[in-house]
Amino acid sequence: MTGDRGQRGRVRLARQRPAPDRVRPRGRTEGSGRGRGGGAGGARNRSVWQRFRRANWSHAVTVTGTALAAVAAIGGLWAQAVASYWTQETAEDQLSQSREESVRRLRDQASKVTYWGGGGSAFRWGGTGAVGSSGDGSSALHVLNRSPDPVPRAAIGVEIRTKDPDDVELKREVWVISLTDIPPCTHIAYPESELVLGAVYAEDDRRTIAGEKGVWNPLSMKFTDTRGREWTRTETSLKGGSAPGGADGKAMDAMDAMDAMDKAVQERRHLVGEDAEVRAADSCEDANGGSGAG
Repeated sequence: MTGDRGQRGRVRLARQRPAPDRVRPRGRTEGSGRGRGGGAGGARNRSVWQRFRRANWSHAVTVTGTALAAVAAIGGLWAQAVASYWTQETAEDQLSQSREESVRRLRDQASKVTYWGGGGSAFRWGGTGAVGSSGDGSSALHVLNRSPDPVPRAAIGVEIRTKDPDDVELKREVWVISLTDIPPCTHIAYPESELVLGAVYAEDDRRTIAGEKGVWNPLSMKFTDTRGREWTRTETSLKGGSAPGGADGKAMDAMDAMDAMDKAVQERRHLVGEDAEVRAADSCEDANGGSGAG
């Protein structure tokens, strides 16, 4: 009995289970079906994807890499050109600074050597309106060396302009005073009463520029620095070499002054300074611009 009941129970369960040919249709939910349109769209998508997969990606990668390499090469060339330009500009600036520094050092001592002065009887009797002068009326010739090095040689041209009350024309003469071994950091002053014209004669024949009827003033100065280079200084310029050059009026005036000095030397119109007043310069600078002795 018991076995029959178990067998009948198994038969009922077997009947309840769906057989392979009894697959129950699963109900479609709304929107699950795609129809013909959905099928066509899916086919197109699959076709695009298949073409995408079959594409020659190695060729595309090669072309892209070549393009990127070309862009990188162009950028590298541009960067190199910019770097070369700035390198050239920097080199030119350094060369210009080096030249300026070389010129500054070359002119350093010469720029610290100068002169000034002037005077004459016309300043005392009020005749400067009739006898023009560029002198300062200090009645002395001043020579200044503010450098810490001596000046081996120097020569200063002094112009004397005289005029008697009854004369119409001025008389002009240039005399030259020569100096050697001007000490460093030194100010030398020659009073006009101690500037003797020509050779030193007996006291009765002694002529000084103070006794001339007119005015006097220094025109120009030639000197040699410690390197042996010659310089020419005027009121408005400092030139390397024996004489200044140029085409403007001031340069021509300086050239005329040099010619007048050379002529005075040839004609032996020498000016002799006696009893000079020598003192330390108010300021003295070394080659680096620092203060030296004095």
